[in-house]
Amino acid sequence: MLINKRKLICGLFILLSNQFISESEIMLHSAYDIDEEPAISKKRKVVIIRIDNYLEKVIPNLSEKQFQMHFRINYLAYDKLLHVITTEIKKNNNIGRPLIDIHRQLLAVLWLLATPDSFRSVGERFNMGKSSLSVSFVRIIKALNNIAAKVIVWPTRERMEEAKQKFSRIAGIDGVIGAVDGTFIPIKAPKNDPEVYICRKCHYAITLQGICNATLQFIDVFAGYPGSVSDTRIFRNSDIYTAVTENAVGYFPNEEFILGDKAYPCLSWCIPPYINTGNMNVAKRNFNMKVSQTRQVIERAFGLLFGRLRRLKFLDMNRQDLIPATVVACCAIHNLCIDSEDLLLDEFVNEGIQFVIGNANVENIENRGNVLHENGLHKRNQLCEQLYNELN
Repeated sequence: MLINKRKLICGLFILLSNQFISESEIMLHSAYDIDEEPAISKKRKVVIIRIDNYLEKVIPNLSEKQFQMHFRINYLAYDKLLHVITTEIKKNNNIGRPLIDIHRQLLAVLWLLATPDSFRSVGERFNMGKSSLSVSFVRIIKALNNIAAKVIVWPTRERMEEAKQKFSRIAGIDGVIGAVDGTFIPIKAPKNDPEVYICRKCHYAITLQGICNATLQFIDVFAGYPGSVSDTRIFRNSDIYTAVTENAVGYFPNEEFILGDKAYPCLSWCIPPYINTGNMNVAKRNFNMKVSQTRQVIERAFGLLFGRLRRLKFLDMNRQDLIPATVVACCAIHNLCIDSEDLLLDEFVNEGIQFVIGNANVENIENRGNVLHENGLHKRNQLCEQLYNELN
């Protein structure tokens, strides 16, 4: 009965919310499908009014800050991105005809990802037809996914030492190389099995699991599970979980670990806080506080992602197969920007952090008797004792 009531409440919430979809979002619905609109009249020619020479005359005269405010990326990061995207697209261009200038394509797609603007308005700004812009969008997203493995990378041993030092300076926990969490990417109702995409906030969403370092760069991402799936299950089905299970030493050579919240299992390489059952002592409360302080980086990383690439606040796409790829592409852009002296980082974080929604669904993750779990409990207790002793 309670489940039926919850479904009814969620359904009413979604129905009411859909009445307030903006005109720009409605226009965007069809754009991702590369559909042309029917002519209003066979006798009357529809004239598209476009902005003259925006790419050629306006953009070159933008200051560094103006360019970054518009495209959410500075000149240094853009030059790097243009180089790798150009190389990737030319390498895979087998269509036999000249492409639209890649510089134009990339700027137009960045504008789409950085704003909620419709395909029509962005096409007018960059002198591109809606169909051409849609094709360019798919092309750029695929290119970004092809280079993602070179941009979103697990740290080398040398980088691990740097990461451990930076994390230790936050709250004194030694051995941390990353923080893991999940968040929701709001989407429109999928055509197939829409009910499984309803998250705890009563809207449709897919999930993004991210592991970030102390500088807010992602070292691993996993996107695409429906919004109703818990962080626990997503984690256990993620590529990183499988890879570490098969080769833990390769990922954590000196018994390093990542920090999760209470939704994550307690393993030798993934340490969550203690679950408060009402009898938590001072040492455990101190440990949980230190974990919370250290894990703030992942919330800030998600905030930066949403604040920079604002399309992720509501990713309105008809092609459901492209949604996870678009999210991963945004994560790749995010990492490139951090590598390039991002002066507006804090501003973007503050703008986006209010849109970060964690998945509070927690499954039974105790798994008592599991050797890996017992090793994790032992390691957490050691860390807890060490941090408590440092207080005295």
